[in-house]
Amino acid sequence: MYPGEVFPTEIRGAGVGFATAFSRIGAAAGTFILPLSVDGLGIGTTMLIAAAICVVGAVISQYLAPETKGLSLSDTSAPLAKAAVK
Repeated sequence: MYPGEVFPTEIRGAGVGFATAFSRIGAAAGTFILPLSVDGLGIGTTMLIAAAICVVGAVISQYLAPETKGLSLSDTSAPLAKAAVK
């Protein structure tokens, strides 16, 4: 998890909006899909699918997250600021 201050304002605003939208969509979808999945597949299979989704998310996050160890705040946000300018 990275603090919001690491990112330039333009990217931070878009990222917060994107994350909020997807979290609300996921929460709404889960509210309706979970009971159907439990009825159709059973609780064990449903929880295994949920765990697999979490593992995939963790692997993708680990792969895409930039390393910030030993870097100053300006060094960590410099590549992001260049990408926002394009």
